[in-house]
Amino acid sequence: MPAPRKLPSNETLRKLREQGMPYAQIGERYDVTEGAVYWKLRDAKAVKPRPDHSKYLPWKVKTEHAHARPAVLLRYLSRREHAEAGLSDPLPEAKDRMVTKWLAEVEAAGVVVCYDRDAPPNPASPKTGGFYYSHRTEADGDNVIRCAPEDRDDTSKVKKSPESRESRSV
Repeated sequence: MPAPRKLPSNETLRKLREQGMPYAQIGERYDVTEGAVYWKLRDAKAVKPRPDHSKYLPWKVKTEHAHARPAVLLRYLSRREHAEAGLSDPLPEAKDRMVTKWLAEVEAAGVVVCYDRDAPPNPASPKTGGFYYSHRTEADGDNVIRCAPEDRDDTSKVKKSPESRESRSV
């Protein structure tokens, strides 16, 4: 005999989420995990779809590279575009400023972001490697990324503005 269901109807869960209640709090209320609440709502097609960041992160990124600064900023850039298209909530102001500043630094340095799973630590990703900057070419156009690992160029660096020296390097 299956265990009795602890969660209320999908409609009740939808209303709680619309009121701004987090999954964890709903889970506590009904003595289930946060994941159980999410999965029930997902199966009821009542959760926002996860954003697709493949436009800016088309690579299969190693787990240890997922939180490198270029990866994070590329996801923020993707989230900004999704928000502008009305597909997601707006990017928080501080993150939006970070992306704008980083894009200006990348443009000023004349580089694009590249990824190679085997790239050693470098100026773009000093702790874990993977992401690196490469000199922009005509073929790059206005793109902020380049996909081909054979175009690797470890010599390029983005010059940091004085304000960004206090934070992580670009």
